[in-house]
Amino acid sequence: MLSHTVQLFRCSLDATSRAEYADFSTIDPHKLPKSVQEQVDNDTHCVGYDKNRIIFRVWPRDPKGQAIKPSPLRGKEAGNGLDLWGATLYDFYHVRRLPNVPNYITNSTGSRLAKWMRQVGELTAKDELYWADKEEDPKEIPVADIGELIECYDTRVRMGIFDQYSTRKEFREKAKSSFTGSSYVAERIPLHLLPKKLHVHDPWNKLSIDGSDADHETPWLSKVANRRDIVRTYSLSLAPEGKVAALKSQKLDEIQEDEATKNGSVMHIFPSNKEGPTEEPLIEVVLPPRPRRRMQVEEAHLYLSPLAVGSGNHSVVHSVEWELPRDLFIDHRLCRVCVESDAHRQVQKLKDDGKWEELLKNTVGKPEETPQAGPDSEEEHSEEEIFTVEPPRVVRIASYSGPALRIHTSMKWRAPWEPCGHRGSSSGTIPRTATVTVVAKLSIEHDQHLAREANNYQSFPDHFFQHWNGYNVMPPIHDPVPVGALCPQFYGYYTPDDPTDGTSHPNYLSPILLLEYCGREIDPDELCVDDKQECASLVFRFHHAGWLHESFAARNILWQQGKPTEWPIQRPFSTKSFRLIDFGRSKKLDSSLTRAHEEDTALRLLHLLHHAS
Repeated sequence: MLSHTVQLFRCSLDATSRAEYADFSTIDPHKLPKSVQEQVDNDTHCVGYDKNRIIFRVWPRDPKGQAIKPSPLRGKEAGNGLDLWGATLYDFYHVRRLPNVPNYITNSTGSRLAKWMRQVGELTAKDELYWADKEEDPKEIPVADIGELIECYDTRVRMGIFDQYSTRKEFREKAKSSFTGSSYVAERIPLHLLPKKLHVHDPWNKLSIDGSDADHETPWLSKVANRRDIVRTYSLSLAPEGKVAALKSQKLDEIQEDEATKNGSVMHIFPSNKEGPTEEPLIEVVLPPRPRRRMQVEEAHLYLSPLAVGSGNHSVVHSVEWELPRDLFIDHRLCRVCVESDAHRQVQKLKDDGKWEELLKNTVGKPEETPQAGPDSEEEHSEEEIFTVEPPRVVRIASYSGPALRIHTSMKWRAPWEPCGHRGSSSGTIPRTATVTVVAKLSIEHDQHLAREANNYQSFPDHFFQHWNGYNVMPPIHDPVPVGALCPQFYGYYTPDDPTDGTSHPNYLSPILLLEYCGREIDPDELCVDDKQECASLVFRFHHAGWLHESFAARNILWQQGKPTEWPIQRPFSTKSFRLIDFGRSKKLDSSLTRAHEEDTALRLLHLLHHAS
């Protein structure tokens, strides 16, 4: 039985100075200190039993300090607007509201407490204030880049590990329920970039729901060879709110593209890699403006699997391969090696023509330069973002002072399917499309849950789909939980262009709701306390944003090993991640009573707080 009494764990940091106190190289800020973890593991009656995430630090108070009263002051917050956010487990505190009343304790964060303490002039907790000042800011964490995952697959193809179409071939021949090679996409695709048309390949006629082909033994290729592949055309159907959001996001993207492609940039080629004087000038290579990114996708192909990966009272879920334009995920590139080679050819031609010396005489001295990122560099078109705390390191930046010669490259930006032979690419054919794996949710006839769910996805706030660094404390849970995405990514709601399916009488064809694959349903009895609290936090966050789920059950919480923000190779060694699904009954919250009932249902299902056993 977990106790409701808050037990305080005093953390002893082996620090002899304020600088060492904030030195993350000596600790893992996302794990409890060893001494605290030992207390948690050995005390089966404390609130932290079977746990790795608790609030263990205590903010020291001045005995003569003021009472902490309700205040509009807020600390750092993630995108969900919850006021109890911390970058690490070390950024949460128990604090006495009245300095001389031991049991009048509340939970808070370092950023919020530091702001309040400075406002009232209570500066006795110098180490805690210093720690709070060094805390990382909240930021959205991008998922593993699907473009890089696609290119990794292409690299394996070039290495001969498997042929280019082995994934789909294996899937079709064995009629598997899921794919084993194409990457699971977890990126958010803006509404205006969702394909307007889908050509759905459905050899087993699963879209008819009741009239589907139960023969899963016949290989896919055999069905296609015997002209039994059924291809239907579907159109994107957005709700009015979704259409407004799509138009708005497209206009914003167009403005950004206008600005980004207005001017070219300059790449610096240093005369030498060694330090010291040189007789050769710095070469400034003027690069052409980047081509505009895609602003819409007219059509795509969808390949429906024969076996379902999930089912409910009103729907069935299939794994599908989604074939999309490659440049939706991979940008045009300007190869640095090609640009440098072109620059050296131009310089050599100037020397051969006897014009080099004359140009050198006309070059002017320039002040010290710091080179900007060139094409194909890791820093291209973006600032460096660090999502993990690392020890300080020395970064050497080359600089140059002296004459410079400016030339214009003749190299052009290359599309993702136009290899140049450098950077691991080959001269072989690269398809103009890329295939990723998502799930397709289908509904039974005369059921409106799928349409309502699609509308809800388009009404959800952005932070439902975002992954953030750090942790939240989400009442009534009193321990930190990660701030991952709350629901799957929404990839469009599609309806058939011809509901009669080419016949004179109406045949039912299910609409298609495309979503991110998020794993399988949980078994509450197999979850540790940390995982149970994270699952419960999903519905509490849902309520905090003003929504009621109306169908909260174990089947509507999915889990998978690892996080979408991690590379697939890291996920087997990481923690679980969870997502709330099935929003066909969800609606805007209109009653505190229904909210309390649903929260109690969640606590009972997950055996938490007064339902713990």
